[in-house]
Amino acid sequence: MEDVIIKTEKRLPKLKDAIMIAGFPGIGFVGKICVDQLVEDLKPIKFATVYSPYFPPQIIVNFDGTVRMPQNEIYYWKNKKGKNDLILATGDFQGVTGDSQYKISDAIIEIAKKANVQRVYTLGGLGTGAIPKKPRIFGAATSKELIEELKKLHIDFRPGGGIFGAAGLMVGLCMSNKIDGVCLMGETQGEFLDAKASEAVLKIISQILDIKVNFEAFSKKVTETEKNINEIKRMIEEQKRQLEQTTQKQEDLNKVPLVYIR
Repeated sequence: MEDVIIKTEKRLPKLKDAIMIAGFPGIGFVGKICVDQLVEDLKPIKFATVYSPYFPPQIIVNFDGTVRMPQNEIYYWKNKKGKNDLILATGDFQGVTGDSQYKISDAIIEIAKKANVQRVYTLGGLGTGAIPKKPRIFGAATSKELIEELKKLHIDFRPGGGIFGAAGLMVGLCMSNKIDGVCLMGETQGEFLDAKASEAVLKIISQILDIKVNFEAFSKKVTETEKNINEIKRMIEEQKRQLEQTTQKQEDLNKVPLVYIR
């Protein structure tokens, strides 16, 4: 079996100043949630499916009980009102090993190159371990010019660090293919599905591309996330309270004088 198999389902038409938006399961599932919402709202056409033995060894059970192999999907969307057509990339999994991340990401960037994509935006989450009241958007880009362009949108470009997985790697591969690359990350606690961070990223990307997103419908997901966040906060506070009680009991025991019996 080949490392990466791309099954073309429809011919890709000529696209107008195409931009790729990619989001896969990762920290807070931010990128995946964002692109899934764009697919739901824009109704793009799926033209390719990516299969790989580097995906986890399992099958996906559909809602009707049928099964399918793990896959990534690539869509195109013709923008009748704006200047940029889109290619959307998302899917079930990222590669499970380092070399598979390279191979799968490279295959998707190759699709972008053949479609004459001008710029690639990868979307993801930046896990801080804390629950932000208002998620910030962090970014990284392949040129200083891109950074200056996007700073106007209050995106935080901080020096140092690294971006792991497809969100970072695809931007890196853009450089060798002479494509502009940008990674946008929503601030998230990182251990649960974070629709709130996803909403923050979606607002930025919809503003950049001048596309409409149904935030009214999406707000239901945000409300559900906020419920989960509040429950997690409650659990953390309860654990903290129990730990303090246990620590206090231990300190009280340590104060009891020891009586030696001979």
